[in-house]
Formats: sequence, structure tokens, C-alpha cells
Amino acid sequence: MQERLSSIPKTKLLEGKRIVVTGCGFKPSQHKFFDVTTKEESHDSIIVNGKDMKLNIGAATAFVLASNGAIVHLVSRTEDNLKILKEQIIKLLNIPEKNVEYSAVDLLEEKSIKNFVKSLLKDKPIFLIQSIGLGAGAYKLKDDNPYLHIEDIPPKLIEKEATIVLKGTHILMQNLLPVFREQNKKFKTETRVAIISSMSAIRGYNLGGTHCAAKGAISRYANSAMLDLWKERIFITDVRPGGVDTGMYDNANVQKAVLEVDKEYGNYWNQTEIRLAPPISVGYTINTIFSVPAHITSLNLCAKGQFPNEGS
Repeated sequence: MQERLSSIPKTKLLEGKRIVVTGCGFKPSQHKFFDVTTKEESHDSIIVNGKDMKLNIGAATAFVLASNGAIVHLVSRTEDNLKILKEQIIKLLNIPEKNVEYSAVDLLEEKSIKNFVKSLLKDKPIFLIQSIGLGAGAYKLKDDNPYLHIEDIPPKLIEKEATIVLKGTHILMQNLLPVFREQNKKFKTETRVAIISSMSAIRGYNLGGTHCAAKGAISRYANSAMLDLWKERIFITDVRPGGVDTGMYDNANVQKAVLEVDKEYGNYWNQTEIRLAPPISVGYTINTIFSVPAHITSLNLCAKGQFPNEGS
């Protein structure tokens, strides 16, 4: 909902930080889901050409961080969408234009990433939120549905799910590490990184043959990087959301698949009661991770009314 974005509390918790947020985007709203307690719509939206658009996790998170004083640097492949997001953040939050930057970057191409890192302003400490998935555009999921029976999983999907997010994250991390190390010395500070994986990394279910495996891979990568870099004051957090109302679940075939998954967890959903978290909730979570005087190594979150199982 647009009202939820414009009412984000304004603070200075992240003032003086430039936060790169990857995977920022939106898609047309095709179905409405609702909060189990408030009964409000669970998506966060902007209006583009008179149409309701659902924000993804990266875009909604950028709203929260900008409202808390950060300069947000939006990243995705599509410059037109980034321009729209910048305009909406400035308008709905009533913040200065200079507090929102963007770059069109192909996060699967090393040359594109190198050029981006080279051009990135380094006058302030840079934090990173890595939030990319198959929506990065390298593979088109049929019906946007990653939840498939074993016999229905195309080998190409195995390849793409298993490599896209991990490859893009690894290339970006390798190119940003020298920047992080230098800024920690220059500003006598620390660096914070949030890598968005999924609760699918730790809770197994049928129809999760590729999705759980892929999210498990990026989650373990985040854990390894966290253990590798904390001594250099580069503090990494693995953020694991459950299902989030980004538009991915609007397709009837995806809803049918998650209802099948729900049977294993109690069979208490129906077509109108699938519970999804608003993307802005991930933004609030990351705002806390980046603000507290402690290193939060990993964190799980799911919608109220969504099965909270933390393991297989």
C-alpha cells in the first residue's frame, strides 16, 4: 500500500551512509493478499501510469533506508524503472533528490559490475544490500513459478537457480571488498552487508527441489563470507525472509503450488488466505541490522499466519 510507504518514520539512524541496494524493481499488481491481523493488503505499492505496482524487496527496502537518513543507490538492469523508483521515493518520502541515486547494472556481467564499482561515489562509507534472484532477467520462469515437482523441473532451471544469484553476489563482493577495506581505514569505520536469501534455505518442502537448493547455496555463501571477513570489520548478515508479497505469488499456478506445500504444514490456507509479508518488513529488518551496535549474523522473518518452521 502506498500509504504505508509515505508513513515510514523519519530518523537519522543511517545518516552519512551510502547504501547500495541491488535488485530494485516492481511489477503490476494482479492479486490481493491480506494481513492476518490488520486485514490490510500485504503488498507495498507505487502508482505508475495509473496502475498499482507491487514493489519487490529491494525497492521497498530502499524506501525504509532513505527515510532513515541514508543515501540509497538503487541498482537493477532497467534504467527506466530505476528512474521511476527514484521519483517515487523522493515524492512519497519528501526527501532531497540528492539522497537517491541509481545505476543500471547487469549483475551477471563482471565488466558491468567493475564499471559500476569504479563509478560509485566513495565520499561516504558504503553498505550493501544484495537482493537479486531469477528476476534479474537471465531466465524466465514459466508462470513465475519456482515450486515444481521433480519430474517437472527443467535442467536449465537447475542450472540457473543454482548459479545466477550466487555468481552475481560473488562477483559483486569481490569487486567491492577493496572498497570496503579502504573505507574502513579511511573513515575509521565498519562496513555492513545484508545478503537476502530465504527461509527456503533452511526449511524443506516438496516442490522445493531447485528453490530450496538455490537459497541454501546463497545462505551458506553468506555464512562463509561472514566468518571470513568479520575480523576486518566487514559485518555480513544472512537475511532469510519467508514468502513476501512482491507479485511473484499473484499467478494462479504459483498459488496452487504453495497451497500444495501448505498441506505439509497443516493445510490451513485457502486461495484467499495465503499469508505473505509486506516487502517493507524486510526493509525495517535491515534498518535494524544496520543500526544496532551488534553484529546480527543471521535473521529469519515470515508473515504473521505463515508457517514459521525454521527447519526441514
